[in-house]
Amino acid sequence: MATDKETELHYFQLLNDIASGERQHGIYIQAWADKTPDPELKACLSMVADRETSHYHIFKRRISELGYSWTDNGDPELEERLRVNGSDMPDVEKARFAMAKGAQRPSPTIRERYQAAMADETVDSLTRSLLHWFSDVEADSSSRLQQSYARIEANVA
Repeated sequence: MATDKETELHYFQLLNDIASGERQHGIYIQAWADKTPDPELKACLSMVADRETSHYHIFKRRISELGYSWTDNGDPELEERLRVNGSDMPDVEKARFAMAKGAQRPSPTIRERYQAAMADETVDSLTRSLLHWFSDVEADSSSRLQQSYARIEANVA
């Protein structure tokens, strides 16, 4: 991972992981939005994909403001997620796939890590504010996706 400073901030890796994850999430969520025939789901997915992509840019910029360089972590699951989300698989199956993937997140999760950083007073105040905002937006996006998943699951029953 490239940094421009001799001593790395203890939360630099977290910011880099968030930027990388948000970039990847934006890509594969948009792939699903581009394939779904459901206009309501498409609107939700597109909004969330736009948010994720925006978060990537915001965190990448914050990393730069702190004097560091962002490096894409890569995601070994990105190709699989793109294959599934870009397929003709029914939306309900894609939703089940997404929920199963979410349940497999290793601990500590990114969410657990950024919540700890929000409470850590050694993290600069601007970054903690950014993490609070990010947490709120992520919670809203998650809620909207869960509502969409529940709606399409109910339509199958």
